[in-house]
Amino acid sequence: MSREEQHEKHLRIAALLERLELEAVVLRKGANIAWMIGGRAHIPTTIELACLDLVIYRDRIVVVTNKIEADRLRDEELSGAEELVVVNWFEGRDAHLPKGARVGIDGPDSERSNVQSEIEVLRRNLNDHEVARLRAMGKDATEALEDALLDISSEETEVEVAGEIAEELWERNLEPLVLLVAGQERINKYRHPLPTTTPIGKIAMGVICGRRKGLIVSVTRLVHFGKISESMNQDYLKLLEVERAFLDGTKPGTTFAEAFKLGQVEYLKQGFDRDEWTKHHQGGPTGYLPRDFTAHEKTDQVINPRNAIAWNPSARGLKVEDTILTTDSGFEFISGGTDWPTIEVGGGARPAVAEIL
Repeated sequence: MSREEQHEKHLRIAALLERLELEAVVLRKGANIAWMIGGRAHIPTTIELACLDLVIYRDRIVVVTNKIEADRLRDEELSGAEELVVVNWFEGRDAHLPKGARVGIDGPDSERSNVQSEIEVLRRNLNDHEVARLRAMGKDATEALEDALLDISSEETEVEVAGEIAEELWERNLEPLVLLVAGQERINKYRHPLPTTTPIGKIAMGVICGRRKGLIVSVTRLVHFGKISESMNQDYLKLLEVERAFLDGTKPGTTFAEAFKLGQVEYLKQGFDRDEWTKHHQGGPTGYLPRDFTAHEKTDQVINPRNAIAWNPSARGLKVEDTILTTDSGFEFISGGTDWPTIEVGGGARPAVAEIL
């Protein structure tokens, strides 16, 4: 991250400190730190807490980390404007973090004030630099998934397909944060199909959340070996109409609940079971997490311009998912826009189930 970009975010944090009458805020979660430094804040991908802590005052940013990480962070992840405090790997970092009622922190803490929701709002509103990175990532993530799926065979196993998708992602400097694959036997059974050694058969679905320097893009695509049946084609068209309802409701100034309810109702209009929408979450805001939260009919958070959002309606073994970025007047697709076969829905092109003949 450039010092210019970090300075813009620092000003937003400083304004938050002023508004909440805080002296400093401590960031410990990987997503929040990745947002603030524009870099990788994790070692294991499965741990929420980062390998460093940030203490953000109104006039400076302090990084607290250990000797294992300090040189790499200084050389590869930090802007150079931060102050660095280095501890031994066998010592805790807590002693170097301020405490008290006038110190905020990004989560529940008995010794500080929880400002996680306020940080999330700041993090969701992407700046010009992040928007540019997200657009580049969207193109790369889409190409990675589509190139992999168009190159598989029906005899391959789900884990082999997952390996090919992962290879395409890593070749484009994208970390496969979420990677799901389902073939013919499992696609109708599970909404979160972790890949297995089961052969693909006639159909394959690939689902990814690809991450680069903290930012995340979500994409889903399906391929079918041979001509798809008319019933599957109709189900997919109906699902695209459900997605269209979610997208039509995604406007700055409205709430996620308002957008959600439009998609919820569309499931019924398209003839799906009344409880179909309850069988899997329908998506929500993304950016530095696969989802900041999963939207539902009581989600009162407001959609703002420059929010990254990924809706993912699913039904009858099918799923539709791309990442969008809200604009002042609506939204733009961040993923998609390749040579993948498309279907026209509401005057726009959406991905089809690609037939491999």
